[in-house]
Amino acid sequence: MERKESWSSDWLKTVCAFANTEGGVLIIGIRDNGTVIGVKDPHYVMKLIPDDIRNKLDVRTSVKEAIEDGKTCIRITVEKGNRYIDLDGIFYKRVGSTTQKVTGEELRSWILSNMNMTWTDLPTDRVKLERLSQDAIKFFVKKGLASKRMSSIVADSNNESILRNYEMMHGDMLRNSAAILFLEQPAMIYTSASVSIGEFNDNDILLRLDEIDCPIVMQPDRVMDKLLNKYIKGVDEFVGLMRVPKYPYPEKALREAILNSICHRDYSGVRQTYVKVYPSRIEISNPGRLPDGWTAEKLFGQHDSVLTNPAIAKAFFAMGYIERFGSGIRMMREECRAMNIPEPEYNLEDGRIEIVFRLPEKKDVAVPLRLPEGLTANEAKICELINENAGITVSEIMEHLKVSESTVKRALRSLTKKGIIIRSGPSQGGYWKLLV
Repeated sequence: MERKESWSSDWLKTVCAFANTEGGVLIIGIRDNGTVIGVKDPHYVMKLIPDDIRNKLDVRTSVKEAIEDGKTCIRITVEKGNRYIDLDGIFYKRVGSTTQKVTGEELRSWILSNMNMTWTDLPTDRVKLERLSQDAIKFFVKKGLASKRMSSIVADSNNESILRNYEMMHGDMLRNSAAILFLEQPAMIYTSASVSIGEFNDNDILLRLDEIDCPIVMQPDRVMDKLLNKYIKGVDEFVGLMRVPKYPYPEKALREAILNSICHRDYSGVRQTYVKVYPSRIEISNPGRLPDGWTAEKLFGQHDSVLTNPAIAKAFFAMGYIERFGSGIRMMREECRAMNIPEPEYNLEDGRIEIVFRLPEKKDVAVPLRLPEGLTANEAKICELINENAGITVSEIMEHLKVSESTVKRALRSLTKKGIIIRSGPSQGGYWKLLV
């Protein structure tokens, strides 16, 4: 609800914003502080307001007199529109109690939404059919057949027919969805189409980094492989005679979060997806925003799925990567609860959606080590000490082992040369990291 002392054509921006967001009520004759002053000539203003709205906006409103504290005011009720509208070529929206212009990336999304399209639906002349990766298309077909969601008739057809079947072509042109799904390195053309994985210490210092730039159909698998095999320390457990790695985070929930980030990110901009791995948390940050009117509460509650990129979602569904639209968040929460770690957190700001997985604050038991054979007794003990305290100093190691400084430094150099430990951060205040 918005209150204004008198009518001005400037308030058409508010009417426009109401219609573009969730609707609203504009009352004329009340000051911002709540003092009711009424409208001096209500009959004239009652005619003026509908004329102004009709001449400038295509919006459904109800304009009626209303008695407030014995004085005549005018109440303008604005319904939410079924499409976005502009005022003199400018779009407006409501954010809290303010009216704001819609600009930049969001404006492009709004215009496409008015056309019942997304950016990935648009045709592109930057990529031709023959430039697409044959391996990526074969991978898509193989996954589709394995999931039994792609018919053998479609799978056996040529590349063009496969893309047309999944609505990835417009006439003789590829749509953006086809280009980013099947280009060998889509980020060479579409900057946002890659994922960066980085390891950070608690002081937010970057320790190492990998960028995954490959066809989007292959990206979830590549990201998960790199994340689990390089960035998250797992422990091997035996199931029967098989050695199975166990990770401190639920794999299924992490994979769902990665899938969501790739499937729903805004590919029309320049910002990519980031996966940041810290000692006690993982942050997955994605360019994009919630549907209009959505809050974090609605995201975590029961809701219908709104597909940011329908063509990509359909491709992932055909491959068996998505089981059912709209159920992923509930599954991630259940998986975290089952592992006795905190439920994932969502942060929504600055055109990005971030999900955070955290480990419990206290871990009483150190992760068991898998040390290679051939280490000396001092080297093995140093690895155990580092596993318990990554910030341990040379002096503290000397105290534990009851050996000289030169002996400790010689063992540390040997472990570093063997690729078992690395030193991260500054000489003062840094820490050791085990690579086994």
